[in-house]
Amino acid sequence: MPIHEFRCTSCDYTFEQLIMNKEEMEAVRCPKCQSPEIDKLMSACNAAIKGSSSTSSGKGAGPSVQQHSCESGSCTAINLPGHAR
Repeated sequence: MPIHEFRCTSCDYTFEQLIMNKEEMEAVRCPKCQSPEIDKLMSACNAAIKGSSSTSSGKGAGPSVQQHSCESGSCTAINLPGHAR
């Protein structure tokens, strides 16, 4: 589903909203103060990964997610086994 995350620049409230079309995106208002002054945030996707965080033989680690704060809001790094940066 197209759930988007927003932050109100007037009251600093962060919220999510289901947006189905462009008209709904243009009509988004802060649910706390009703301000139209909002920023769309970059959100991490939610994914299901088969298996556990480590293999039964103990070799290698499974996928991991690291979240931390940054200047623009919330930042997320997803580390996948076998993928080198």
